Amino acid sequence: MSANKYTLKHHDVVVEYDVDITPGIPALTYTDESGPRSFRNGQITVENTAIGSLVSVALRESVDTGGERFGFYLPDVEVTTGSAEFRTVGVYDTFSGPDSIPRRPATYRCIELYGVAQSVIHPLQTP
Repeated sequence: MSANKYTLKHHDVVVEYDVDITPGIPALTYTDESGPRSFRNGQITVENTAIGSLVSVALRESVDTGGERFGFYLPDVEVTTGSAEFRTVGVYDTFSGPDSIPRRPATYRCIELYGVAQSVIHPLQTP
């Protein structure tokens, strides 16, 4: 059975991601030292690649001055009993905008994430 609930951790960073959750309900929660931030499906970008799905969200974004995105590769995980553990990588992309002074090139910082995948039945919830 394919996994549809993922918990990823690295030191102070915890990411909880639910695939195929009821629209309007937060599907991804990113928590770091500044606290939790929740994202709904429309705020989450998922790109399928040969090495898994790249899932990303905007942590801080300004059209004028730039921002920061966080993404992680999510491998296809089959869960046979309860849960399955895996490792993957998370990437922070910090970029400047057209009004940034001085203008800076994008920078990237990677972290190793320790994950647990589960196959769960999501209850029907209303937003």
